[in-house]
Amino acid sequence: MTKEWIPNIDIGQDYDASYNDAIIHFDKLGHMADFFGRDMPMHLHAQFCQIHLVKTGKTLFNIDQNNYETNGCAIFYTPPATPHAFLTEPSSPGYVITIHSSFLQTIMSHLDAYRINDSLLMPFCISQEDSDADRTSHWDAMSNLFAMLKHEWKLNTQYKSEAIEGIVTLIFINMLRLCDAPQAKKQHNHSEVQSFRAFSTLVENHFSSKKQTSFYCEQLNINDSRLHYICKKIANISPKKIINGRALLEAKRLLSHTNMNLTEISYTLGYIDPSYFSRFFIKNIGVSPSEFRQKNRHDQDLTTVSKNG
Repeated sequence: MTKEWIPNIDIGQDYDASYNDAIIHFDKLGHMADFFGRDMPMHLHAQFCQIHLVKTGKTLFNIDQNNYETNGCAIFYTPPATPHAFLTEPSSPGYVITIHSSFLQTIMSHLDAYRINDSLLMPFCISQEDSDADRTSHWDAMSNLFAMLKHEWKLNTQYKSEAIEGIVTLIFINMLRLCDAPQAKKQHNHSEVQSFRAFSTLVENHFSSKKQTSFYCEQLNINDSRLHYICKKIANISPKKIINGRALLEAKRLLSHTNMNLTEISYTLGYIDPSYFSRFFIKNIGVSPSEFRQKNRHDQDLTTVSKNG
């Protein structure tokens, strides 16, 4: 195992150059499996989310710290920049949709769903085997939507991109229905959502170097109380906890997927004192970094899914 961070795979550059600048890429699971392998090592897509639909067979899927095992039809959703790995049976049919984060943000904005605790910001798995009978119509709708997307993808006609974007939006909506996502709250005005989105983007870009909310307030040109109000209203969490939470998520990823020592991880995340970082980790996670690593190290604990794509 090396100290290198999990590889970033750009579908346009690494797989299908004809869609290098596309915001949506669609393909059969089998085609991508022939290229990358049915049992794909841990990787991520920095600016893209993915929807995997596996129609039959046994699937082992690891998304960040979440392990899923399904048998039969299942949907796996991976948010942007989220490490994931999977293993499917050689003959399992299915599809993979890769969506640029800009279009994901558009969908979330339309649904007023840009919240930290919203389903589209977290990975999830939906298994038809575990679904209630009253959700059969949603699974039928999902099958039809993927068939429509497959048909539209092959066409070379006017309004193709608009049709594809519309179908993918419906797929997202149907996924939210299947996973019982809460109804979007309508009390957030547009400026608040925009400010929260801008704050979230800044956190993603600067969480390792900027821990104080004053930096983000200055960048957003708002005061601390206003930022706190927006974060509490939309995400029900303080901006400081959002910043710390992003650093902790990265720490867990580094502990799980690399052999960087505590000092290296501490410096990487902007903590000069490894002892302080260790206390910070224990306070928020409940175990020491070394204990977390021992429990979650993928090359030790996921031997049956070791190359999980």
